[in-house]
Amino acid sequence: MRILFDHQIFRKQNFGGISKYFTELMKGVQQDADYRVLPKKFYSKNVHLSENKLTSFNNFNRIKKFPGKARLEKVIQKEEELRAINLLKSGRFDVFQPTYYDPYFLKHLPKNKPFVLTVYDMIHENYFDKVIETVSGDSLWKAELIPRADHIIAISHHTKKEILYHFPDIDEKKVSVIHLATTIYNTVNSKRADVPEKYILFVGVRKFYKNFQWLVETLNDYLKTNNITLLCAGSGDFDAYERKFLDRLNVHSHVKYVPIGSDAEMAGLYQNALCFVFPSLEEGFGIPVLEGFINKCPVVLANSSCFPEVGGDAALYFEPGNREDLIEKVALASHDEDVRQELIQKGTERVKIFNWESTVQKHLEVYQLFK
Repeated sequence: MRILFDHQIFRKQNFGGISKYFTELMKGVQQDADYRVLPKKFYSKNVHLSENKLTSFNNFNRIKKFPGKARLEKVIQKEEELRAINLLKSGRFDVFQPTYYDPYFLKHLPKNKPFVLTVYDMIHENYFDKVIETVSGDSLWKAELIPRADHIIAISHHTKKEILYHFPDIDEKKVSVIHLATTIYNTVNSKRADVPEKYILFVGVRKFYKNFQWLVETLNDYLKTNNITLLCAGSGDFDAYERKFLDRLNVHSHVKYVPIGSDAEMAGLYQNALCFVFPSLEEGFGIPVLEGFINKCPVVLANSSCFPEVGGDAALYFEPGNREDLIEKVALASHDEDVRQELIQKGTERVKIFNWESTVQKHLEVYQLFK
């Protein structure tokens, strides 16, 4: 079977959970002799594609700068988009799986060709107002794609429940739950020179539903009293609004950002952290939870959305909005050695449930529905 993917998420993310998922999925599918992945490579700066030799960007980037290089790169990107559309029109594939929600492909997809849609979460529907939705388009796109998809993959039971809540006319049998996973790193990474001695780790984007500002306000005194840094990684540097917020709390010296260049670097940050805190109000799955487990980092989670489903008894949970509860759980995970070791041991066992081989196999079972 020929499984066609598109470029969407690899233009949106240079590093991140969704692009990691699709990289592992494509890598796993093409290892099965009965399947073929289309296209073989993308043109993208994405770290995950690069590490798995699934991008042609590296070859182009090795060429020294020359007049018109940036313009040529735009031409290459446009050519990739046109190639995807031509592949769709040609019908020379068996199943199409878009990597994000832009419905551009609907007018090019032959009527006899199925498409499988992965839905990561319903955060936009739950937390964004209509004005923001009109600008972002994500909810409008999903509202168009979800009813038309031939099959839907939800990355957690929580996400499936939310899909069926927002789209009650969808047949429950058309939605399969397939959990995500994480990559195993067997080596212990030494601490980076630009990383403080004692830090609590925060990973990913810092949009409002991620509860980052509430986390900083809650931990402000705790960080200063214990000379601990809240280290942010996995997204962009602080913007002007965030810097003003940190200045207002006079916490700038205890909240820092570090860029990430590879999965191995990210693993090193987990391995050397006092603990990893995920205060988000809602997630579709939460790959960083597994990253914490596999890198022997104590994990503290909000008791909400998919977190209990993924974390089980291997994490400490605080009630959303309860500042005292959060500080208590962070202190336990950071400084109580018995608690730390118990969490590390349970996390090491818990993460075995989630592996990419299982994730890929369950996708193949979905594709087989259209054989």
